[in-house]
Amino acid sequence: MRLRDVMPKSLFGRSLFIVGLPLIFLQIFLGYFFFERHWDDVGRRLVLAVAGEIALISEKIILAENNPQLENKIFEDAANYFGAELKIIPDYSLTKDELLHPKKSRLDRALSKSLKERIKFPHTFNTIKSLNKVLIYVQLPNKVLLTEISKKRLYSSTTYIFIAVMVFSSLFLLGLAVYFLRRQISPLKELSNAADAFGKGDTFFALKPRGADEVRHVTHAFLDMRERIRLHIEQRTNMLAGVSHDLRTPLTRMRLQIEMLAENEDKAGLKEDVTQMEQMLEAYLSFIKEKEMEIRVKSDLSKLIGSIILDAKRNGDIIIPKNIQTVDAKVRINDLRRAITNLTSNASRESKTVKISLIKKEKNALVIIDDDGPGIKEKDYSSVFKAFYRVESSRNLSTGGLGLGLTIARDIARSHGGEIKLEKSDLGGLRATLSVPI
Repeated sequence: MRLRDVMPKSLFGRSLFIVGLPLIFLQIFLGYFFFERHWDDVGRRLVLAVAGEIALISEKIILAENNPQLENKIFEDAANYFGAELKIIPDYSLTKDELLHPKKSRLDRALSKSLKERIKFPHTFNTIKSLNKVLIYVQLPNKVLLTEISKKRLYSSTTYIFIAVMVFSSLFLLGLAVYFLRRQISPLKELSNAADAFGKGDTFFALKPRGADEVRHVTHAFLDMRERIRLHIEQRTNMLAGVSHDLRTPLTRMRLQIEMLAENEDKAGLKEDVTQMEQMLEAYLSFIKEKEMEIRVKSDLSKLIGSIILDAKRNGDIIIPKNIQTVDAKVRINDLRRAITNLTSNASRESKTVKISLIKKEKNALVIIDDDGPGIKEKDYSSVFKAFYRVESSRNLSTGGLGLGLTIARDIARSHGGEIKLEKSDLGGLRATLSVPI
């Protein structure tokens, strides 16, 4: 497994990972180091002190030589000065099994080690029988001394205070890091949205440079680039508007002059040439000329597919609906109609059977057009989207068109944030899939 496979995918996630991971490791290291040192030093000293008190009490009880008054005095002093509750179990001896020290917990191991250092008599202890107390048994001559010590005497409250402070301070610092990281990444998200909007035709998406110096520089560079491209497009549009006017005027005069000629084969040929020139001119200008972008509106794409099928029927083409689902998407409806119509027209011209489907897949609406025509070679899948490229090598408009239909359709799809893909159809011809984000 590679590191990038477990790394977050977003910039915010990776930044937080880079900041948070060392912080977590630091807290774990400090917590472990403090806890170990605490038990080695403070905890061990507390347990040794208790063990020494029990050793002292044991010696005094032996010296009391079963004198009830002296033993009661020892019990009172132990309760007053050590906080220990003493009991004598007369005529009882600890068995070998009872003398085995439990070592399940850290406290068990500390008690076992410290009691052995301080108490010279056989002894054992129990840390689980009572919730708040530790029971320590010491074998004395002909009796057993039972000492009950509060567990608080064996723990230092600084452990919990330190852990609590460490956790809350870590969460506070992590919260600050998240806050400032979001503020630093926010300008990048705005820049990404502006670039996406520009790619879809919105040249006036509001974007203000802010954030770190590097982000400001990138934003300024993007704004300068966007303005240069916008001015270039505007200049090209103005130029093409003049070209359109200048070319249409002589074509109109030529058509009028042709009409005045006598009827013959040359006149028919000239009229057809002029008509083709006008069609080519309109197609070229439609592809190149930038027009004011249509506003996107939420539309039912199934109704759009239905109207395209009816329009094709009026023109003599039969398109069979295969699987039409109800899908709503925010689109420029006239542009999308043109893109789908270009695809269905190409399919109808080259085949006898054309089927169309509209399905919803994840976050995209898919318009799938299948035909049973001859299709195209896989090596030409990318080439057919180039402007004026035609699989049919002649320039006869009646056999292959101008080679702009797929180019315009793909540009429209991409301006919506979608794409067009070609593949072999189940009908034996070509399948064109137009995707549009929902």
